[in-house]
Amino acid sequence: MDILVERTIHAAPEDVAKIMFDPDNDPQWINGAHSVERLTPGPIAVGSRVRREGGFLGHRFSWVTEVIGLDPDRQLDMQIVEGPMHGEVSFEVRATSGGAIAAVHNRGGTAVPVPGMAWMIKRTLAEDLRRLAQLVAHHH
Repeated sequence: MDILVERTIHAAPEDVAKIMFDPDNDPQWINGAHSVERLTPGPIAVGSRVRREGGFLGHRFSWVTEVIGLDPDRQLDMQIVEGPMHGEVSFEVRATSGGAIAAVHNRGGTAVPVPGMAWMIKRTLAEDLRRLAQLVAHHH
């Protein structure tokens, strides 16, 4: 599965990235992430690991991501290293007239394929980015 969802957010790219790239904010904008635990102390950097507890389609689970790439204020690349999903997730922020384009790129899948899963994930990511835009607006 390869899913890319983008949304224009009317804020400076660095303001969007500050919220989007901080895992402590995930429960406020990512519907499936109910709680977050940093497994690596210090600021987010390549090698940092984060455990998230949450769920999707009525199933509760946890997963661990490891940062495999970081371009501050531009891109955060994570690999899922533990949990029922596999693959990589990237958060990207680019400047555009009127603010920033925030993107989530999900490459991977689940242990058990589900019909319509790509459509459900795309819809969920679009809703997450809508909540991110609201969170960014609330902080300014």
